[in-house]
Amino acid sequence: MRLSSATVGFLLGLALMLSACGEAGTTAAERPASATTKTAPSPPRAAAARSSCRQLRPFLGAMARLRDDLARGLSYDDYLREVQAVRSVYARVDARRLTAGCLLVSGGPAERALNLYIEATNTWGACLATVSCSTRSVEPELQRKWALAADHLASAQRGLRPS
Repeated sequence: MRLSSATVGFLLGLALMLSACGEAGTTAAERPASATTKTAPSPPRAAAARSSCRQLRPFLGAMARLRDDLARGLSYDDYLREVQAVRSVYARVDARRLTAGCLLVSGGPAERALNLYIEATNTWGACLATVSCSTRSVEPELQRKWALAADHLASAQRGLRPS
C-alpha cells in the first residue's frame, strides 16, 4: 500500500477528473441538463467498492488492538512485538485490489497511523539505547504520536462504514 501524500493527492485529483467525465468522454457541461443528474451507484459497483475495502479490516483491527493495549500499558518489548504483528498484517494488504475511493478514505489514514506507531517505536528504542535518556523524557512525544495514530485509525475506520 505504501502511499505518499503526493500519491493520495494524485488519486484524489484523478478521481475528481474522472467523475467529471461521462460517456464518450463528454463532461457534465457538454451534456444536456437532463443527462447530468446524478444517480446512485449501481448496487454491484457499490458492493465491489465495499468488497475491495474489506481487506483492510484485519489491518485496522490489528491497529485497534495495539491502541487498546497501549491504553492498558505495554513494555517496550511488548509494544515492539505488537507493531511488528501489525506490520505483518499490513504486508498482506494488496493495494492493487483497493479502489481509489477506498485508498483515499481508509487506506491513506490507516497507513499514516501505522507510520506514527513505527515512529514511536523508533523514538522509544532510541531512548532505551541511550544511557542518559529517561523514558519519561520521551513520553510526551510518544503520547503525541500515539494520539495522532489513534485519530488516523478512527478516520480509517469511519471510511469503512457503509454510508
